Amino acid sequence: MAAKKLYDSFSKGLIEEVHKWGAMKQTGVSLRYMMEFGSRPSDKNLLISAQFLHKELPIRIARRAIELETLPYGLSEKPAILKVRDWYLDSFRDLRSIPEIKDRNDELEFTQIIKMIKVRHNNVVPTMALGVQQLKKGLDPKVGYQDLDEIHQFLDRFYMSRIGIRMLIG
Repeated sequence: MAAKKLYDSFSKGLIEEVHKWGAMKQTGVSLRYMMEFGSRPSDKNLLISAQFLHKELPIRIARRAIELETLPYGLSEKPAILKVRDWYLDSFRDLRSIPEIKDRNDELEFTQIIKMIKVRHNNVVPTMALGVQQLKKGLDPKVGYQDLDEIHQFLDRFYMSRIGIRMLIG
């Protein structure tokens, strides 16, 4: 089975937008700030939070999608990894389809989208593990796990980023 390349599944315009957003700088958010801000869930704070996430989540999700497309050892071409990449691209597209958040109704609509995205990404961890298994099956037995340091580093970054995204969504 040939791996489906990015341009086969998604429009060129979407891919260009993913790369544009993926090149933007992420905004750092401390756990302390999230705890303080989230401890006062007023309508105003919920609106501010939705406006922030509307701008921030596409950046973070685009970066993950790009990274999933450029993994070493052919990992990006494994069916399970392609599935995860497509989830990230679908989520990016969903987030970018929502216009600017101006009021409570916009915030409620946006909240439904991010709930859907959170559910879509529930199986990312086991699916990524399946992708790594698919890679291992195809590797030369002489290649030791210590030789796959780039993949270990990617997985560490990927999972830390995933935790951050899920905390922001929560």
